Amino acid sequence: MLAAGAMANPNYTPQHWHTYLLTVLILITHACLASLHTRFLARFNAVGTIFNMISLVIFLIVAPAASINTPKTQPSSVVWGTLSNGTEWPVGFAVLMSFLGVIWTMSGYDAPFHLSEECSNANIASPRAIVMTSTLGGILGWFIVLVIAYTTTDAGAVLNSSVGQPMGTYLLQVLGQKGGLGIFSLVIISCYFMGQGCMVASSRVIYAYSRDGALPGSKLWAKVHPWTRTPVNAGRTA
Repeated sequence: MLAAGAMANPNYTPQHWHTYLLTVLILITHACLASLHTRFLARFNAVGTIFNMISLVIFLIVAPAASINTPKTQPSSVVWGTLSNGTEWPVGFAVLMSFLGVIWTMSGYDAPFHLSEECSNANIASPRAIVMTSTLGGILGWFIVLVIAYTTTDAGAVLNSSVGQPMGTYLLQVLGQKGGLGIFSLVIISCYFMGQGCMVASSRVIYAYSRDGALPGSKLWAKVHPWTRTPVNAGRTA
């Protein structure tokens, strides 16, 4: 969000306290949402999933098609032939570290397991959700990485920009200010939905451990609200 502000106004530079206060605000809203009724959470996450999928498709189409650069995409010889070690670690270790850059596309597929107690037909629904999220994450994540690799014109400028967010800088480089902000706004909304899902999953993990007495103050965190039927206290803690 702060990077979007910097993209819209080049004179704005996000400060550390801006980041802190915005993070606190987002965590508070996520905690409130995670404490609501399970029916609302189901609908909210369904909307988030649909929005995320639509945003991914839009990005995969718009980034290469509407690029302001000429040519719009890099040749394969540049994408696959120019490999360099940009770290201070040995090449072998740097290769292993490179996997961390794309692991986010596969994260979150364990969330259905943590929410299995709140869904019907959990013995079938949870494994199905885990398989679907990991499969879609792997396939769509691979296409996202390919699109970024083929449309980036200057990786160094993306990493060293004052915007402070590589994805935002990349979109500025490829789509310009208006187009970049448009796609980046979809990224922000999708990230908010994702963060709320992570908050729900984290609160259920705290609840599960507390129910078994494994955490300090377990009696408090293990309480389930009679109306929402959710572990409200665990949600606030997460």
